[in-house]
Amino acid sequence: MFLGTFFLANSNALIGPAAPQEDPSLPEIRLQLQLRNSDGMLVAYIEPTTFYLINVYSIHEFLDAQEDKTIIIKDGKSYEQIEFEYKHDSMTGGEQHATYLFAWKGSNPLVTRFNGYISNADDSLTATWKITRVV
Repeated sequence: MFLGTFFLANSNALIGPAAPQEDPSLPEIRLQLQLRNSDGMLVAYIEPTTFYLINVYSIHEFLDAQEDKTIIIKDGKSYEQIEFEYKHDSMTGGEQHATYLFAWKGSNPLVTRFNGYISNADDSLTATWKITRVV
């Protein structure tokens, strides 16, 4: 049920690929990135498939702090689903972006990697997150 590839890492080195089916505490994470130009036209749509879990505890701490949650019951198990969106306006032109960082309390507990895009001045990026975990 997990999308993409997960890696557990610390701030200094990659520890190794996680086996999500062996750790039920790992959430299912979906991210959609939409890059739009200054006219609002869609320039790029990206769904990253590689996630680096730098700090699993911080991810759960963030999810615990969210008030807007939906409870889903499937096959007798309860899940909570949290959706949120970040919008970044007025990007710097000519930069290549291939990483998106999830920030929480001064750290980046989750990092995504993807093929990338080159931004233009006044582009905007909308990051839509959907995270599901066992309750």
